[in-house]
Amino acid sequence: MNPNPTSGIPLSGSPDAGVKSMSRLAAGVLLLAAAAVLFACAPPAQQAGGTPAATLEPTYQALILAERDPAVPDLPFPDNPDPSLCGIPIPWGSDSTAWLTGYYDGELIQPEVLLYDSHLRLDITARAPHGAQVEVLLYQENPVTDYYLVKIVGGEDPGGEGWIPEHFLSFGPPD
Repeated sequence: MNPNPTSGIPLSGSPDAGVKSMSRLAAGVLLLAAAAVLFACAPPAQQAGGTPAATLEPTYQALILAERDPAVPDLPFPDNPDPSLCGIPIPWGSDSTAWLTGYYDGELIQPEVLLYDSHLRLDITARAPHGAQVEVLLYQENPVTDYYLVKIVGGEDPGGEGWIPEHFLSFGPPD
């Protein structure tokens, strides 16, 4: 006996077989959508060397640049592409003496080394000449460039403090 006399095509199983089929289809679509969302939210793809790719949504970069003081110069080395992936600052420890160095890759880039409000480098908080002694207060491990919170010892701006990229800090007196 044909339960669907109008089509001439027999329905398989019980009368709610069509509902079950639709439920399975909907569940499959939801599963695919969830997988797409997880894929889109996953960390950046790994480069061949095993290092996370340095990518940042252009909108986020634009927001940082829009907030950054125009007096803040570009860095001569790669900075952290996505500050939301940066580490949590931790106390440095007992050997906290260090020196500012304005050299990068053998060239004096900053004769007057700049300290910043954070690893986002939105504002300059202090400055001291190349070779100035500082006390390291905090360390922040980051995906590309680590940062240190330092306090200037002596000089023209004693007690001035701010964050500095690792390339502009030396743990031995600079040449």
